[in-house]
Amino acid sequence: MTVKPILAALTALSLLGAGAARGAETPEATASSPESEKIVREMIEAHGGMDRWANAPTVSFTDEIVPASSRESRRMHVTVEQGPRRVFIDVPGSGAILAWDGEKAWSVNWKSPIPPRFLAQLDYYFLCLPWLTQDDGVILGPPGTARLWDDPTEYVTVRMTFAAGVGDTPRDYYLLYIDPRSRLLRACEYVVTYAALLPPGVEHTPPHTLVVDATTEVDGLRVPTGYTTYTADHREYLHCTVSDWSFTKPFDASRMVMPERAVVDTSSPTR
Repeated sequence: MTVKPILAALTALSLLGAGAARGAETPEATASSPESEKIVREMIEAHGGMDRWANAPTVSFTDEIVPASSRESRRMHVTVEQGPRRVFIDVPGSGAILAWDGEKAWSVNWKSPIPPRFLAQLDYYFLCLPWLTQDDGVILGPPGTARLWDDPTEYVTVRMTFAAGVGDTPRDYYLLYIDPRSRLLRACEYVVTYAALLPPGVEHTPPHTLVVDATTEVDGLRVPTGYTTYTADHREYLHCTVSDWSFTKPFDASRMVMPERAVVDTSSPTR
């Protein structure tokens, strides 16, 4: 298995952004809604609570992604150090490795045009969204309700945006779909605003929706074991299976030592 199928899919995602108009976003709030803060706290509790996740030494998992366009899979084993959020990723079968040391991303045997800096924390963010709502600079908009196509459930929705200057891509957003009964995160709508992935003059891709297919409990935390991402017209974009979850492994700091043959990613998240 190689990195090529999913990287081709991500490239296609960036090209889909050609139809997105500059300035399409509505003005964002500058402070979180107290009502949404309460809803989100309940979501976090449903997923096992904040302290257990925040105090874990690492978050690690293996994801296997199958783009709908190819049905060929790609596996990556991801380890993220909580706190500093340093990352190392191994891609079995390809000899490729990727790391983020908190300041720069670098890779070895990376054959794809998709920037390692973009990919380093991508699935960590998708899979840990309930807890990441508590990051500094996150703004939670007023709650609403919405359905997921033919699903009859009226989900509670909260729009998650970021204060100016927060992270690599502060113009990203996530629209969280929270189950009104279990308070588990069921889905999220998102856009990609990483500049190096977008054609000139385009600020973001069309929205995609990630729907959680199944969850499990690991070390007292409720986490996804699979999700499917759909395009804006409800077509399947890719499917991801997640396994080997752990919140207890120590972080191997030696993986942050950049090999001589490593290549530093110089792509820009912004224009």
